[in-house]
Amino acid sequence: MSHIHIRRAHHATLAKAKKMADQVAAKLAHDYELKSSWDGNTLHFNRSGVHGTLAVGAKDFAIDVELGLLMAAFKNPIQQAIETNLEKLIAQHEAKHEHAAKTAEKTADKPSAKKPGRK
Repeated sequence: MSHIHIRRAHHATLAKAKKMADQVAAKLAHDYELKSSWDGNTLHFNRSGVHGTLAVGAKDFAIDVELGLLMAAFKNPIQQAIETNLEKLIAQHEAKHEHAAKTAEKTADKPSAKKPGRK
């Protein structure tokens, strides 16, 4: 058996991190026909020759995958697909979070428009 272990930090809320995990699982399901199900904050996935977990923590993702004998030949492409998809989602979240923070900062810096009042 061959093993893949990946750990990546994130700065999302737990709920948003779980949504990112769902997106990774959807991509892997499409590419590798993996079936998945949640148990608390851990996404379990499998198919013939592959089983693993994606644990969503408050600050990071931990992915553990066991590949059977036949799937071990595909370890590198599978690992690269997981890393690429996860890093892409984390970067997208970071960019959205950064954009929202800048927008909020700009809004807070704008002087409020005064309404004409009666004298």
